Amino acid sequence: MLARAMGSRLLGQRLARPIVGPLFGPLFGGAAALFALGSSLLGGAGCSSQGLLAIMPGVVNDPANRTLRQEILAEAAPQMCAELLRRNVPLRLRQEDPGAGRLYPQSCQTRPIANGNLQIDFAARGFAWTNMTKRVGISVSASVEYETDFQLDGSTMYVYLRHRSTVAKKLDLLMIESSVPNAVGTLIPGAQQLVGPLAEGVLEKELTRGFTVVRDSDGYATFAFGVLPVGQRPTAPFERRSRDRQVLANERVEVHQGQRDFLGPFDVEDDDMALFLTVGVEGAPAADLLVVPEAVGGPWLETYLTQAGASAAPGFPLHDEAVATGGLLRRAVRVPKGRVYVVLDNTNTAGRTAEAGAAGDDRAALVTLGVEIDDAP
Repeated sequence: MLARAMGSRLLGQRLARPIVGPLFGPLFGGAAALFALGSSLLGGAGCSSQGLLAIMPGVVNDPANRTLRQEILAEAAPQMCAELLRRNVPLRLRQEDPGAGRLYPQSCQTRPIANGNLQIDFAARGFAWTNMTKRVGISVSASVEYETDFQLDGSTMYVYLRHRSTVAKKLDLLMIESSVPNAVGTLIPGAQQLVGPLAEGVLEKELTRGFTVVRDSDGYATFAFGVLPVGQRPTAPFERRSRDRQVLANERVEVHQGQRDFLGPFDVEDDDMALFLTVGVEGAPAADLLVVPEAVGGPWLETYLTQAGASAAPGFPLHDEAVATGGLLRRAVRVPKGRVYVVLDNTNTAGRTAEAGAAGDDRAALVTLGVEIDDAP
């Protein structure tokens, strides 16, 4: 069970902060972080091997044994992409900020390099929100060389991928929801020509940050951008109190007026299973929580990435509920075998509530969300 761990810093946070200078700051840290989410970084070795390594942390952590550690991680490389293609990455300006968009992996390949490093080739599509452009749909691909290493802290593994070079990169803008205004409020023509080069520069900068994966002995993994010292943990809104349920998401996201967020798709391996949802809303009076099958969520997400505005769902949800601000909603939603999305909505075109505010008055909903999966009750 996920337990709430929200402090006064979160409660007092300004929701509709301007994001003008680092326009795509939240966007491309996720490009590297795509590869932080594999829950089996030891590949076929599994959790038992991590436990065995923990018996001799002094030997494993010895700087003289770095080649050994690289060889262990190299064995996991074929498994990394399989895991990554099942997940998505929230995009945020800083590690401690709520997500302001999301990146969905499309393809991934790993290539060992003779010097012991690892090249990762990936492609992804996604979206980000800024107060200057509103929603922007993007398609990104890159080939990046990383230096790999790990350290043990008891039975917890800290996996490091440090950037060494960007072999290639490409970014395409799929859609810009709002034209970019200049200082006196008039619209600048050719917004794509303005935004594109800026985003390309931020992409290059963010790819150089690398990332850290923190992997517990039971396979539960979280990530942080950059190098996280051994013993520290990435920030998360909820504390993990039980290992009986698989954690699929543990996030804070901003869902702005007229916007929504798609988490998933999540794999459901059996028919008799449920999503265990923990949801809190602040800022806006309410937000809508929907669960939809992939047959609905997939086309709906594609429209969201490529078209301005927020369209109605192309099918019926499995679950549709309004979550009022304040308090904490806990809900178990039975889901069929297959894949499902969890959708957070602050629009007039889906869910049970209407978006808050009026034109020019963005009442963003700050949503804390935990998603777990287990046998249905």
